[in-house]
Formats: sequence, C-alpha cells, structure tokens
Amino acid sequence: MCCSPGGQDGRQVVGFDCSGLTVYAFARAGVRLPRLAADQAGVGTRIPASAGYKALKPGDLVFFGYIPARDSSIYHVGIYLGDGQMINAPRPGKPVRIDPVSSMGGFAGGARVL
Repeated sequence: MCCSPGGQDGRQVVGFDCSGLTVYAFARAGVRLPRLAADQAGVGTRIPASAGYKALKPGDLVFFGYIPARDSSIYHVGIYLGDGQMINAPRPGKPVRIDPVSSMGGFAGGARVL
C-alpha cells in the first residue's frame, strides 16, 4: 500500500502531477517525500543550480522555480535520469515522459535523496 491517502497500490493510477509522481516513485523505494515540489527541495542533500546539470546523478530530484535561487518559488520537480534527461510529469492529465532538463526554464538545482 504505497503512498496514496486511500492506500491504493498503484494499479489504478492514471496520472500524476509533478510532485505526485516523485512522491509515488520514491515511496515505492521506501522513501517518504513531502507532497509539494518546493518542500521536496528541503529533503536530502541540496545541489545548487550554480553546479549545473553535470552535478546531478540519476535518481536525483531536479527543480524549477520562478526565482531559481529561492526554494519557495519552486513550481516543478522531475527525476533526473542522466545525460541531461529527466522523467517528467508535465501536468495532470498528460502522460509521464522523458524530457531534456533544458526543456524547462528556471532550473533551480536538485536534491540527492538516496
């Protein structure tokens, strides 16, 4: 019984928003994350935007913000895959997909949770 309030196991999940995807994926690995992307930035070891994409490792959370240096402005989170790519739930009702990290503006760094 994963991470949903109703205790669903995931078989009936039909879509995610960005932070819902990260909560679900990390819960499957036994890690509990806060629900909101901005709050997830405070978990684990923070990787500053100034370090660039090359500082990220597969499995890291990758963040985007209106004001990248201010965690409270983070509006989006993905899961870094490596080679500049991330697993991205662009918005509810859209399929989860693989996108370049550079496809979104406001790169705000990452967090190494595992």
